[in-house]
Amino acid sequence: MRLTNAPEPAKTSIDAAARIAPKRDPETLAIKRRARVDQQTESPASARPSHWRPDIEGLRALAVGAVIAAHIGFPYMAGGFVGVDVFFVISGFLITSLLLREIDKTGTVSIAGFYARRAVRLLPAAATVLLATLWAAWLWLPRTRLGEIAADAAAAALNIINLRLAQEGTDYLNAEVPPSPLQHFWSLAVEEQFYIVWPLVLLAIAFLGTKFGRPGKFTAARHRNRGPGRTLAITAFLVIAGGVSFWMSAAWTAGDPVWSYFGIHTRAWELAVGALIAVAAGGIRAHAPKWAAALASWAGLALITASVFILDEHTVFPGTAALLPVAGCALVIAAGCAPHRFGAQSLLGIRPAQFVGKISYGLYLWHWPLIMIGPAVMGLEEVRLRHYLLLMAVAFLLTIATFYLVENPIRTKRPLVQVPSRALAMGGGLITAMLAVSLLMVQQPMPAEENGEAAEITGDDSTVWEMIGESSDVESVPANITPSLDDAGTDEPALYADGCVSGREGTDLAENCVFGDPEGSKTIVLFGDSHAAQWFPAFNQLAEASGWQLLPFAKANCSVSVAIEHDNQLGRRYTECEEWKEKAFAEIERIEPDVVVTSAYDNKEILADDPDAAWADGWAESLDRLDDAADEVYYLADSANPPGDTPACLAEHTDNVTACVVDVEQATTRPERRALAIETIEAETDATVVDPIPWMCDMENDTCPVVVGNLLVYRDANHLSPRFVAELTPQVAAAIPLEAQHADAR
Repeated sequence: MRLTNAPEPAKTSIDAAARIAPKRDPETLAIKRRARVDQQTESPASARPSHWRPDIEGLRALAVGAVIAAHIGFPYMAGGFVGVDVFFVISGFLITSLLLREIDKTGTVSIAGFYARRAVRLLPAAATVLLATLWAAWLWLPRTRLGEIAADAAAAALNIINLRLAQEGTDYLNAEVPPSPLQHFWSLAVEEQFYIVWPLVLLAIAFLGTKFGRPGKFTAARHRNRGPGRTLAITAFLVIAGGVSFWMSAAWTAGDPVWSYFGIHTRAWELAVGALIAVAAGGIRAHAPKWAAALASWAGLALITASVFILDEHTVFPGTAALLPVAGCALVIAAGCAPHRFGAQSLLGIRPAQFVGKISYGLYLWHWPLIMIGPAVMGLEEVRLRHYLLLMAVAFLLTIATFYLVENPIRTKRPLVQVPSRALAMGGGLITAMLAVSLLMVQQPMPAEENGEAAEITGDDSTVWEMIGESSDVESVPANITPSLDDAGTDEPALYADGCVSGREGTDLAENCVFGDPEGSKTIVLFGDSHAAQWFPAFNQLAEASGWQLLPFAKANCSVSVAIEHDNQLGRRYTECEEWKEKAFAEIERIEPDVVVTSAYDNKEILADDPDAAWADGWAESLDRLDDAADEVYYLADSANPPGDTPACLAEHTDNVTACVVDVEQATTRPERRALAIETIEAETDATVVDPIPWMCDMENDTCPVVVGNLLVYRDANHLSPRFVAELTPQVAAAIPLEAQHADAR
């Protein structure tokens, strides 16, 4: 995230040699010029150049402080995530300024030199934090999470973690998985993806300007000699690319918030804004009144500060809301091109802000892993603000150590900064090391593999129903647990792979989703969200055996109740659910099924003054409508859901499974809401209520086991595993009987 204001050293031996050397061929002179630029870029911080900007260093401190405040839940600062947007604008300005100075001095852009500088500056600290995070995750986080974290580490090393997070974030079944301790690397990936293209564009413009245009300079000092064609081409590219990116951000964020948040396509305009200021810096310095620049700097600082307090987790972001911090940062940086002693630099330039700004890159890298892993290291189940403040103090100490022992020594090491090939080789070595450690981490065996095996539940000689009563006292996770703890998170019912569960953003019904007996003369509909879809294995077996068609109508996080829902991932009213649900009702009314079974997760955020009452009344209204279309309607109440991620808990307690077993009340999600919904449905509708909790909990001992025989009961934090559900088919058949349809009857 941090890009150092490139310092300018004293005259070097290369400078002296250039003054006294005889005339050389153009190629040799070009090489020397590029070497001089590389040296000037990577010289010690003590030799500050004239273009060093204390206000930008202060902005870095403000940005990283805002991000940390938001992440630790500091009161009233939920919008601190805008600090990332401030970093984007700063990066766009500094990198573009650096590239323009290089074109000034050499007439071209050294692509190898550019990426060598990026590698020397960013990779050592990033690799240190990434490898330390992998080590800490291996020591203190559940074994079930290591595969995902290792994949995140590989993606971070390759600068594509934002794409991975966007893809994972659209998976509804991953919604309750804790964030990755490497998630914050997404912003670095966005920057690097932008800089894959930007130097090449400037190189092409410089080449064309040299070949077809008049020589021109980009420096402020020689602004009048700048080639107007080059400046116009650069400005045009930034305006067009930035404009398209901003349009995408404004138009697509509400409908596709995850990809919009993590994607380069909706963030590039923020870097482009910083780049445009770099192009215009000379003109601002020459013509902007200093009093106006001072006012603009304070206005910009006020906009950034306001965005931290005004925006929150419910804001549709980035979208147009990102204009607030981006415009604020742009004003501060632009005003700093014509500094005034009464401008915001007087505040941003104070020593504490300068020091924090100097180490802001490392502080950004360290803070998030400590937030995600620190509580586990401290053995905390409930983390409070004081604990996070203590962890941030640790992050500050680690940052200082990383800066002085790793980051600063390597980025000023002359053998690296003077020879791009060496820096690139170092970068390649660090990336290879990160990938190798990630791969090694995935290969570590699950501790449960060393335990004994349990008797397999076959459905004939042994059944889930027979073994529920003796399963709460199981001590060890069996080595043959099915699915394995490693694979539990991806063990989904078959209708997901068949594309028969609509995603969050979709509003159309899935097509070609006919299960059971496709030629059956009677039809059963399974209608609801993922907690309805989890029952698919049992209903599919039942429909096949009875000769019925099974039609699933399922959508992520979308219940059957007509109560208005708020989707936390989308950050707004779940209008896609309402539209999809209306289509589902219409299709069910058209086909007039024999049986409709409905179910949904009780833990929904309902937009109403009395959410529980609205939820129950919404169910009654929906079931009445379904009763008009179908012969029989069933309300399958929500299943038991032990708090926390069951596979993760078992991975931590492979020899003490009882630590993951809870009583029935603890396993009931929103018990008051659940009871009210059942009471309302029984009193106001003709639907039949079926309570599945006795199928998976030992009601006599008031416990809900998590391992039955060799079967894992829960695949994640709240979904039953498909194999366990399949073994409950006899219980489902007893509660919701389907008349057998024989071939001669059809």
